[in-house]
Amino acid sequence: MKLENSFVGISNKEDVKAFKQFFEGFYPSVCVFAGKYVKNADLAEDLAQEAFIEFWKVKENFTDIKAMKGFIYTVTRNKCLNDIKLRDIRENILRDKISSDDYFYEMILEEETYNIVYREVNNLAHQSRKIVLLSMEGNKNQEIANQLNISINTVKTLKKNAYKELRRQLKDHIFVLLLLCHFLK
Repeated sequence: MKLENSFVGISNKEDVKAFKQFFEGFYPSVCVFAGKYVKNADLAEDLAQEAFIEFWKVKENFTDIKAMKGFIYTVTRNKCLNDIKLRDIRENILRDKISSDDYFYEMILEEETYNIVYREVNNLAHQSRKIVLLSMEGNKNQEIANQLNISINTVKTLKKNAYKELRRQLKDHIFVLLLLCHFLK
């Protein structure tokens, strides 16, 4: 069946087979078209799929192939341009934020906080330090136990004691962090 003939069923009724043929025959071209705007193959495919979804919602409004293709290309272009605009807006916001003094001070405070926390973590006993560092990387207790070849109860106990010790050590640094925060502002 010729591709053009398969489109008749789409506008007259919900003919999934005809839509599938239309999609499979035309989708690669729409992806290439979108890729020329967004310069990212995965994003181009997503935007092309979204355009076909938009077409599916209003398919009853079309009676010929030229109008259908025109609609798909127009929707794809608009989706690409909207994506580009959103990316530009996000980049401008990020650029403004990064160049602000507040961001600069936040980064200094964050880095100093990390420095203090990691320094205190490094003062822990060897096994406790390993457990806390693995936990800070997002590992669950069972994963830590498996990596260190110890029981999960040992992990829980050492972790509890390590956090207790860290809280005790870090409370002395709260004043320093508050003072740093005050001077940075």
